[in-house]
Order: sequence, then structure tokens, then C-alpha cells
Amino acid sequence: MSEKIFIKEGEAIIEIPKETVEHITEKNEVFYNPKMRINRDLTVLFLRVFSKEKKYPLRVAEPLAASGIRSIRILKEVPRIEKVFINDLSERAVKYIKRNIDINKIPSEKYEIFNEEASIFLLEKKFFDYIDIDPFGSPVDFLDATAKSLSFGGTAGFTATDTAPLSATYPQTCLRRYFSKPLECEFYHEVGIRILINKIAQFFFQYDRPIEVLFSYSYLHHFRVFIKSGRGAKKANTILEKNIGFLLYCHKCLYRETIPVVKLREINLTCPVCGHKLNWAGPLWIGNLWSKEYLEGMLEESEKISISEETKKLLKIIAEESQIETVGFYTLSAFGKALKLKKLPSKRKILKILKGVPTHFTPEGFRTNFSHSEVLKIIKQSFR
Repeated sequence: MSEKIFIKEGEAIIEIPKETVEHITEKNEVFYNPKMRINRDLTVLFLRVFSKEKKYPLRVAEPLAASGIRSIRILKEVPRIEKVFINDLSERAVKYIKRNIDINKIPSEKYEIFNEEASIFLLEKKFFDYIDIDPFGSPVDFLDATAKSLSFGGTAGFTATDTAPLSATYPQTCLRRYFSKPLECEFYHEVGIRILINKIAQFFFQYDRPIEVLFSYSYLHHFRVFIKSGRGAKKANTILEKNIGFLLYCHKCLYRETIPVVKLREINLTCPVCGHKLNWAGPLWIGNLWSKEYLEGMLEESEKISISEETKKLLKIIAEESQIETVGFYTLSAFGKALKLKKLPSKRKILKILKGVPTHFTPEGFRTNFSHSEVLKIIKQSFR
């Protein structure tokens, strides 16, 4: 009989097998990863903002619940929840979910527990105001059922831990799984998130459901995206034409440019700055990664509940980063390599000169509204 331990996270207390924490693996039926607290913190903050939009309590679904800690935190920390539908394919996981629900004294009318395959569960129990997809690996298997089961005006959160394929370590896997070409560059994680969003959008668009990206981030070994679903083929067409496209990139001078998918005929693979041949990535999402309204709301809610200091730190960096919405960012080391700089400038100095903001994707990264030609000119003049 395995040894059990208790974990407190936010307002939730759960009981789990000790080996679940000591040996985190896909084979664990009762899955709990303490490093993913930031993922759950941000889910709670997001839902606290989203719940204020709705005139009625939310119906929430977690089809891959594992220990049940996310659902329990939602029930205890998010106001105006009608009911959470909690599911896991593992009978052992369901046993622990029931035990943890009892430990947290959740009223019986606030939840239902199921033991089904995730997609079947979603399709049988639809429609939900929020669906959380947090698998071990890629969320691709669950996108179709999510698109069909989410209510109009509903939101969904998607986690991807297959960051290596999305970030160009395994480009063939990315092409096969996401039908998109990744790119090796200084902002490869951002490219990966944009490929993930494009894949999500494809499943929603095919059912005439436009999407809006409300919040996204990269942290340690995972990407996370929150979207809102609308309705109407015309609106979906407009969003597709504006926000789906290709990224062009120059490995010699770091030039970058996006081309909407509807303007493919206009693609020129010669760098307009240095004349080098351009590489490309896509199709991918070329629209915004954040809603400023949601970011402000999440920052406000972060002062009202118990979340980790790391979550607060990440949220504040993203809030600053969102002030300059560009596709791609720069890093000091990329400049040093491309421009053969003898000495790299300090990040503080370069942010001041280029009126930039830091990015959460990497400590040395930053965004700026200056054109690429202006950036190169300023860097060469200031730091040669």
C-alpha cells in the first residue's frame, strides 16, 4: 500500500500518493506536479475575471482532472460557480478525487464526478462556460471535442507540455502534429505558442466559431493559452484573415516580418535589410497574445487570493510586456552574434535607448516598437 501525503495549495488541501510528487511521470494515474502551481494559480485568476462578465454562475469542465486539485481550487476560490464537472479516465484518480472533495467539504450540488475518456465526457455533457485542457503532452487530441462542447461566449484554457516540437527541436513532429513549420531563432518559444494558438483556432474556425486570445504564457516546460469562443462564419473569416499567417525571419541580421495567410502571393524571401535569404515559420497566430483588460483584472485579483510569489512575478512581467505587442522580440546574445559585438550592452541600457519592455519568455529578451532598420542602426552606433 503506497504512502499518502497531504498537500495544501491555495485554499485546497488534497491527499495523494507520495510517489506522485517524488517521481513525476506520465504513468502516474494520480498526477500532481507542484511546479505547475503557477498554471493553476493563473487559471483561478483568469476565471475570477471571466466570472464577472457573466450574468449567471459558470458551468466548468475539467476532463483530465488527475488529483482534482484544479477543480477544488476553482470551487473554493472562484465566486459564482454553478457546478464543476470533474472527470478522469483512471479509476484510481477518481477515487482520490472523491476523497479530496470530501476533505475540502465541497457541497454535493456543486460538482459531478465522472470516469470516462475525456473527449467522450465533453461531448456527452456539453455545453460548458469554461473547459480546462491540461494533458501530459499535447492538447491536440482534445481540441475537436472542446470546440464542440464550449458554449458561445465561453472560455477555455489549454496547456501544452510538448514544447520541444513546438520550439523547433523536433520540427518533423511539429509539422505532423500541428501542421506547421517551427523556427530556430531567439524567440522560438513565442513561435511555439503562436503555432499552438493556430492549431486551436483551426478547430474552432471549422465550426464557424471565431476565437479571441485573452492570455498566454510560457513557463518552464509548458505553454498555456486562454481563449474565448464566439459564433459566426463572417467573424471567423475576419479573424482568420487578420490573425493567421506566416513569419519571415533573417538569420543574418535578425529581421522579422509577418504575412497574413491571405497575402501569400506577396511573400518575398529576400531580406529587405541585408539581402540574405529569409527563413519562415507557420502557419501561426500573428495576432495579440494578451487582452489588456484581462491582464489588468488578473493583476487586481492577484491581491485578493493566495497565489505563489512566482505567479505574481510572472504576471507583472507579462503586464509590462503587453504594452508593446509585436510578433517576436530581441535578445542581447542574438545581437552579439549577428552583429559581432565585442561587448554586450546591459539590458537596462538597451531598454532605455530602444524604449523597450522586457519579455517573460527569457530574461535577456525585450520588445520595442522601433523598426528593425532603426534597431540595427541604434545598436551599431551605440555598442560597436
